[in-house]
Amino acid sequence: MADLSFHAPAAVSERRPLILGTLGHTVNDAYTAFVPALLPMFHLQLGLDAATLAALVAVFAISASLPGPLLGRLSDRFGEVSVTAGSVLFSAVLLSLLAVVPTVPLLFPLVAVAGLGSAAIHPAGSMLVRRGTTRPELAVAVFAAGGMLGYAAGPSLLLAARDLAGPALPFVLSLPGILVAVALIAFAPRRGQSDASETEAVRRFDRTLVFGPVGVVALAAALAFLPATAVLNGLPLFLMERHGLLDTDPAIAGTLGTFSLAAAAGGIGVGILAGHLRHSWLLAGVLTAGVPAFLGLLWISPATTGFAVLLSVAGALSYAATPILVVAAQDLAPRSGATASGMVFGLGSALAGLLYFGIGALQVQIGVGSALSLAFVAPILSVALAFPVLSGIPSRPSASLGETLCACAARGAGIVPCAAVCTHTCNGVSLNA
Repeated sequence: MADLSFHAPAAVSERRPLILGTLGHTVNDAYTAFVPALLPMFHLQLGLDAATLAALVAVFAISASLPGPLLGRLSDRFGEVSVTAGSVLFSAVLLSLLAVVPTVPLLFPLVAVAGLGSAAIHPAGSMLVRRGTTRPELAVAVFAAGGMLGYAAGPSLLLAARDLAGPALPFVLSLPGILVAVALIAFAPRRGQSDASETEAVRRFDRTLVFGPVGVVALAAALAFLPATAVLNGLPLFLMERHGLLDTDPAIAGTLGTFSLAAAAGGIGVGILAGHLRHSWLLAGVLTAGVPAFLGLLWISPATTGFAVLLSVAGALSYAATPILVVAAQDLAPRSGATASGMVFGLGSALAGLLYFGIGALQVQIGVGSALSLAFVAPILSVALAFPVLSGIPSRPSASLGETLCACAARGAGIVPCAAVCTHTCNGVSLNA
C-alpha cells in the first residue's frame, strides 16, 4: 500500500480568518438581538404601542439588510478586516446605548444607524472567512451558524448585564464587541499585494451585479429565505389560531428555538457536502426537500413527535442554501466579492421581508395556513432561477474521500486542508495533492 501525501502551503492552512470572522459575526448578531429583547422595556418606560414597536423593528430590519451591497463595496475597496472590525465596534457601541432607554426622538435614529453594522459585517465577514480555505461553502456556513448562535445568546447576555452592571451598563455591554474589534485588527491577516491586485474593486458600483447573474442569485436567495421568514414570523400565529395555543405557551418558544438551532446545523452540513457534490444539484436537492417538511408543519399537532422531527428537518434545510448562494455570487464577481455577498445577504433578506409582507396581507384574505403554504413552496421558484446560473459556474476540484478523512483528522473538521504532512494509503497508488 502506498502513501497519499497531502502538502498544504502555510497560507492555505491559515485558520485565523475563519475563527476571527466567525467570532465577529457571533458577537455582532448577539448585539442585534438586543432590539427585540428590549421591546417590552420600550413599551413600559416609553409608552410605545404595538404599531410603533413594529415600525421600530421594521426600521432596524431594513437598515441591517438593504444597504448590504453598498457597504460591501467598502470591503472591496478597503479590505475585509477593517470593515469587519468596524462593523462589530459600530454595533457594540450603538446597540448597547439602547439599554439606557433613550428618548423617543432619539430611539428611531439610533436604531436606524445601528443597523448598518449588521449590514456591513455580512459581506465583509463572509469574504474574510473564506480566505485561506479550499472549502469556501463550509467556511461561509460556519460564519452563518456563528451569527445564529450569537443571536440566540444575545437576550440572555443582556439580561445578565442588566442585573449586574448597574450604571456602567452601556460600557459593560459594549466591552465584548470592542475587544473582538481590537482582536480582528491585531490578529486577522490582511490581503497580500498579489491578492489585492487580483481582487481590485471597480471604482463605481457595477450595475451588472443587479441585472446580471448575481442579481438572479440574490432573487433566488430571497425566495429561498422566504419559508424561514414565514416560520419565524407567521408560524406562532398559525399555532395559536389552529391549535389554540397561548402566546406564552412554551411550545411556541420551543418551536422557534429548535428551528434556529437546526438551521445552524443544516448550513454546516451542506457546507461539508458542497466539497463533494455539484453545487447546482445540491442546491436543488436541499431546497426541494425542504418544501414537504415546511408544509407538514401545517398539518401535524405541535404536541407530537412528528412535529418536532419535521420542524428540525425544515430548520436544517431553511438556510442550508445560503453558503452555496453566497459563494456562487462571490465567484461570479471576483473583483467585487463583498458587494456580491451583500446582494445575497442584504438584498436577498430585504426582498424576503418584502415578499412576506405580501404573505401577511394574504393571511387576512385566505387564512394563515393557506398564505403560509404559498411561502413554503417558494423554494421551487428559487431552484428554477438559480439552477441555470450555478450550472454555468466552473466546478472547483473536489477532494476525494481519502483527502477529506485526512483533512478531518489533521484539522478537526476539514474546513482547511491537511497539516503540513498527512499520509493515507490508497490502494497501492501514490498520489500527491
